[in-house]
Amino acid sequence: MLLKSQKIDATKGPLLKMLLLYSIPVILSLLVQTLFNAIDIFVLSAMADSHAIASVGATTTIIHLMVNAFIGIAGGTKILLARYIGAQENGKIRQTVSTSMIFSLILGALIAGLGMVFAPHVLRLTDCPSECFDGAVLYIRLYIASAPFIMFYNFGASIITASGDTQRPLYYIMAGGVLNVVLNFLLCFLLPEKVAAVAIATAASQILSAVLVGIRLTRISGALRLRIKHLTWSFEAFGKIMRFGIPLFLTQILLPLANLQMQSAINSYGVSAVAGNSASGTLETITSAFVNGFSSSVPVFVGQNLGAGNLSRAKRSFWHCLWLGAAVGLLMGIFFNLTARFWFGLLLEDDALAIEYAVMRQKFALIYWLVAIDHALSNTVQTLGGAVFTAVNSAVCIFGLRLVWMNFIYPIHPSFFGIVNCFIASWIIMLFTNIAAYLYYSNRMKKGQLAKI
Repeated sequence: MLLKSQKIDATKGPLLKMLLLYSIPVILSLLVQTLFNAIDIFVLSAMADSHAIASVGATTTIIHLMVNAFIGIAGGTKILLARYIGAQENGKIRQTVSTSMIFSLILGALIAGLGMVFAPHVLRLTDCPSECFDGAVLYIRLYIASAPFIMFYNFGASIITASGDTQRPLYYIMAGGVLNVVLNFLLCFLLPEKVAAVAIATAASQILSAVLVGIRLTRISGALRLRIKHLTWSFEAFGKIMRFGIPLFLTQILLPLANLQMQSAINSYGVSAVAGNSASGTLETITSAFVNGFSSSVPVFVGQNLGAGNLSRAKRSFWHCLWLGAAVGLLMGIFFNLTARFWFGLLLEDDALAIEYAVMRQKFALIYWLVAIDHALSNTVQTLGGAVFTAVNSAVCIFGLRLVWMNFIYPIHPSFFGIVNCFIASWIIMLFTNIAAYLYYSNRMKKGQLAKI
């Protein structure tokens, strides 16, 4: 029943119900992606060895740095469109859609080219274990070749979800995921290099999802339609996308940059630590799917209502996103900590040491309810015009603190759990700064002092 509606107007109707209708497909999309990523590891564990798992696991931070961080720029498109949709500014909507999709392909091509060249150098910076170095380089290069399609999909999905339709991106992710699973098994049977097999399968799934998004954009009704024959570049629209998107990009890229040194420390504990860390990260992404599902609703619900001038509904949207994400984050964190050894036994099978490392890393999930509050606060501040603040905040609380921790605190008593504590400390400190920022921008909204877009 919850998936029956296909397009949601965030400015009308019962708010909590509309939020659930919007958020559930987003959560399911993230869960589907996580499930298919877990299947990658499961296939490798069944058909290869822990070195293959470690080869993929060693690329996580680097792929986030090279690809996922740039996806944050698509958030600028989403924030802009939500405001324009609420204000019914069709001309600006058309300019933003056209410019965004042209830029997505340019950005994707640039990422692919640079990634191919610099993948080995970045892996060396993280002290990637020699046993899995070649496999990690191969995986990154095959994966990053699909960067233009990854960017196209994410910018396109931002356009679709800004209109209130979160179901179609779910269907496209599911279609790509099914292809990923089929190709995983097929290519692992056919190819001797298993890491290459799962990389090709993942890239193929990204391409399919991008094609489906492109088809939808050319058929969507109204000002959001992508008109291929009338594609135009607007420097005004591009500037506004960058105004919101660059701070979001900086926020996203600071996390993997900060984690590079942490990944290097994890790598120093050997292949089992890398495999265990990767397996634990897979479980954490399940929890974060629920957290991010609700927090990602903020730009649309707060943005559309802000554009429509309904400040009271915008504020209530924020509070609903916050408590829903925090409640689910707390429950999921407790559940996965109580059942951690069961799940890691499935993912890591006979590597007892890797399971121990995974269990230690999983302790981080116990504070995911705080991460949920952090995300809801920062997304609201970004939507209210404080994207620059969130970038600076991330630079200090994520990049700065983790740099200090790993260089001055961790060396005093070096341990794997000491690395995990670094995650926890940075998120707790960031919570307090986000609260202060929310109070400031919320007060500006109340007084009608927010900057125009």
